[in-house]
Amino acid sequence: MAESTITKRAIADSLKELTKTKTFDKISVKDISEKCGINRQTFYYHFEDKFALLKWIYETDLLDKYLQDVNFDNWNIKLELILTDMAADKQFYTNTINHTENYIQEYLLVQAQKIFEQAIAVIDESANDEARISVSDAQRNFIARFFAYGSCGIIIEWVSHGMEETPSYISNSMKTLKELCEKASYDYLSEKFSI
Repeated sequence: MAESTITKRAIADSLKELTKTKTFDKISVKDISEKCGINRQTFYYHFEDKFALLKWIYETDLLDKYLQDVNFDNWNIKLELILTDMAADKQFYTNTINHTENYIQEYLLVQAQKIFEQAIAVIDESANDEARISVSDAQRNFIARFFAYGSCGIIIEWVSHGMEETPSYISNSMKTLKELCEKASYDYLSEKFSI
């Protein structure tokens, strides 16, 4: 592991440790630096601010780790792995989702929308000519936002309410809803039914 990554991980671990005793909004860069045993200049060499650090943790520990090879056959398994990791570090994820002034929620929405836009493009490209539906960019964007808000909303609510349901229950329920919504969306766009 590169020295820069080792330092970033140490800084991230310090933030995670601090979230056990303070809410994220009350943690300062000074707190993180002192906990890590570095000076603030070193912190700022690696991260612009504590939000950039938080984004790095979510990307490194969840998104990059599980979404690199996500596809239609394994996305619910990947989601379950993400939720399982979040449940294992429940205090950190609950703290940061509840005390970041919507920063993490908005970040997750953007990431989820990108994933759904890619998924819709794959569906369009893989359909045979007879089954292909012309989906405009505006429609693709709307459908992706719909799924992103629904998925992120469920995850954020799950975290905020103490992660009571199992990760497998959440991922399997979301898979079922995704399949139903996907069919309804494409039936609507192909004018098989109207609202």
